[in-house]
Amino acid sequence: MYNALSHMHSGLRWIALILLIFAIFNAVTRKKTGLYEKKDKLINLFTMISLHIQLLTGLILYFISPKVHFVEGWMKEASNRFYGMEHILMMILAIILVTIGRKKAEKLDAPISKHKKIITTFIIALVLILAGIPWPFRTELGGQWF
Repeated sequence: MYNALSHMHSGLRWIALILLIFAIFNAVTRKKTGLYEKKDKLINLFTMISLHIQLLTGLILYFISPKVHFVEGWMKEASNRFYGMEHILMMILAIILVTIGRKKAEKLDAPISKHKKIITTFIIALVLILAGIPWPFRTELGGQWF
């Protein structure tokens, strides 16, 4: 079960990242038109849903993963600290930002304000997510592309 969830979590990250980047790009381009339509709302909603699915699979992995060790001195080892605290903290903060940003944008009246709110919160979330992914080039973390 661990391997299947791990590959699912790792593979779905690409869908979540693509949706997040697409939502940012959409908000930037649509801000100039002054329109906020159902299409914009759905893009932002699907982005948020994909991140929430990632969170759920990640939380399951957090409790069954052999990469998370809470033993004495776990904060001193980079891999244990990353998987035990840094990764989950950055991802939860990013998902909270996307969720709150999307909700606040929906409540605004002006379409330009809605797009600005999406741009701001989604870019900050994207930076947090990119910093929190165990990329394969970070050899001490043992990350994979898929």
